[in-house]
Amino acid sequence: MIVQQELVAVYDYQVPVPEDPFSFRLEIHKCDELFTGAVYRQERFRLHPTFHQPAKNDAPLPINDALIYIRDEFIDERKLFGESVEAVKTKFQCELQNIFNRKI
Repeated sequence: MIVQQELVAVYDYQVPVPEDPFSFRLEIHKCDELFTGAVYRQERFRLHPTFHQPAKNDAPLPINDALIYIRDEFIDERKLFGESVEAVKTKFQCELQNIFNRKI
């Protein structure tokens, strides 16, 4: 059985903390009459060539940092469901407030 979901909303959140801000993306999907949320966290990855073999006169390689959204494992997505986009959004914001002790 193939399940089709419609992506109905995408929200980006940034939580400022003294070190590096946390960036989250909330995607809200609709399947039948149920709305569900998927949470991603933005992470920085330093990319290196796998088999780099520099010649003597080669300049140093540039730093290649990539910002990539990965699935967040700390927010329980099983709680992110509801009958509307607003219901899912509110549940997600409550989860962020519980984790970071900050108002959104």
